[in-house]
Amino acid sequence: MIKSGSRAVFGEAGVRRPAGAEGLHSEDDVVQALVELAALRPQATRAVVKLNEGFAGEGNGLFTFPEQRSDPEALRAALRRLDWSSATETYERFMRKFQEMGGVVEEFLVAEDMRSPSVQMRINPDGGAALVSSHEQVLGGATGQAYLGCRFPADAEYRALLHSEAEKIGDVLSRKGVIGRFGIDFMVGRDADGSWVSNAIEINLRMTGTTPPFHALEFLTGGRLDRDSGCFHTPEGQVKYYRATDNLKSPSYRGLLPEDLFQIVSRAGINFRLATQTGVLFYMIGALSQYGKLGMTCIGDSAEEAEYMYERTVELLDSQTEGDAHGVELSFFDQYLSME
Repeated sequence: MIKSGSRAVFGEAGVRRPAGAEGLHSEDDVVQALVELAALRPQATRAVVKLNEGFAGEGNGLFTFPEQRSDPEALRAALRRLDWSSATETYERFMRKFQEMGGVVEEFLVAEDMRSPSVQMRINPDGGAALVSSHEQVLGGATGQAYLGCRFPADAEYRALLHSEAEKIGDVLSRKGVIGRFGIDFMVGRDADGSWVSNAIEINLRMTGTTPPFHALEFLTGGRLDRDSGCFHTPEGQVKYYRATDNLKSPSYRGLLPEDLFQIVSRAGINFRLATQTGVLFYMIGALSQYGKLGMTCIGDSAEEAEYMYERTVELLDSQTEGDAHGVELSFFDQYLSME
């Protein structure tokens, strides 16, 4: 869903969103929005200029307010010094796309312990909106806005808050005739009192980067999400967690064939085990040999176990392609299980 449309839906749903403006189509529109934002948020030092149809952090420019915050010409000059998530983006090309597709300007949120979770939902043909899952997104890149992976589930301290806000948004989309899966990105942080505050950032009317790992968990375990807690339970009642990425890459992985990967996995014993319903699942391996890139989902019985599997799998792949620099032994999963 375009960024302007997302902001309009958040407003209709009564869900908190960053201060800013939508429906912009020119440099003059952006400058005026920045003037208004500077007056509304006098302490703000940065803002984000977004293309309506950008995704995964691409199409976002990070703006830094100059000292002359209310001077349109000073803002216009500062606008030409946007910081990009993409190393190949330029201001001229960005503004050409902005004029074609439009975009938004939003405050760059700053708070204690800032995080970026997401909620996945589905609207059924009968119009009912159902919760699918919630995740902690792992972001990075030059401006810290590019999607790199996720952890499941979202933090329990604010999971219920996210679900409540997402349901309001789902009800609005249902009334507008939307059917199918979608994701909602949030930013959460603590206010002065230490309470968690959420801001809805954007809606993605499609499957997102968090969709494949959750489908894998469903398929491999036969379990389902408990909608009251937001946790995933196997048929035996075991709660499952995972750490996943669709962007694990290294130049040293180039030339590694899928069969090489499977041999490493088999020798190490890190593949998913039906007996324990834990382990590592690889996907997107078609990009491995040429681009040195693949995806993986590390499923554990605790968040700590899933994170451990993720970190140790990266170490293993690095050691097998760079001369065992980390000294990783092939039986590290057995070592981990023996620690308990």
